Amino acid sequence: MGSIRMNIIQQYELKYITFDQLSEEIWGYGQRLINEVGVERFSFYVEAAAGYHKYEYYIGY
Repeated sequence: MGSIRMNIIQQYELKYITFDQLSEEIWGYGQRLINEVGVERFSFYVEAAAGYHKYEYYIGY
């Protein structure tokens, strides 16, 4: 059985890593992560890491 690999946003949302860790690491991710989680979710966390808002978690519809 293969292992399931979580992306960095999933790791944060499931509380495996802190927001500080996410904020430091997200800058190194690009198109692959955007394709995986969607541009809105990716942008939300990049904006949070840059201090544009204080929301901690993305809630999509």
